[in-house]
Amino acid sequence: MIRRVLLVGLLLVAAAVLETALFPALSLLAVRTDLLLLVVVAFGLRDGPVAGMRVGFAAGLLADLLLSQAPVGLSVLVFTVIGYLMGVARPYLAPNSWTAPILLSAVAGLLGTAAYGTLARLLGDERVTTTLILQASLTVAMTSALLAPVVVRVVTRLSDAFPLRGTALSDHVS
Repeated sequence: MIRRVLLVGLLLVAAAVLETALFPALSLLAVRTDLLLLVVVAFGLRDGPVAGMRVGFAAGLLADLLLSQAPVGLSVLVFTVIGYLMGVARPYLAPNSWTAPILLSAVAGLLGTAAYGTLARLLGDERVTTTLILQASLTVAMTSALLAPVVVRVVTRLSDAFPLRGTALSDHVS
């Protein structure tokens, strides 16, 4: 279990580094892909709502402390809810579907970015406009759908190599 936690942490740090170092050069319409959110989606779909929430909390905290300029806790809230929702959706998906993670990654990118932008605007961030929220949400949804197969494969391999067993989490994973 400790190995799994360390590997998930390393995966989140690697995603944050890629998001800050590589993806700004590959940005589309001045919006970069939210790779941390995509990792949260993949864990929620793979391991269920509790694991999705835990990874979402860690990824959100990492994003708040390292990447965002919004108040601390905003990414934590959005990522935790997205991780939970993806985990709740998991039982309703075909086990070997390759289209479901792509579609749900796009939906999560759209909803997560829209929620983040809306909350930032409600908290008084003057830089966030309705047009920016719509543009960023659609762009993140599109890029999330494109990157979903790669991220889901990495998370699936990590989860298969280090499954959730012998903990309270295994009660929630079927």
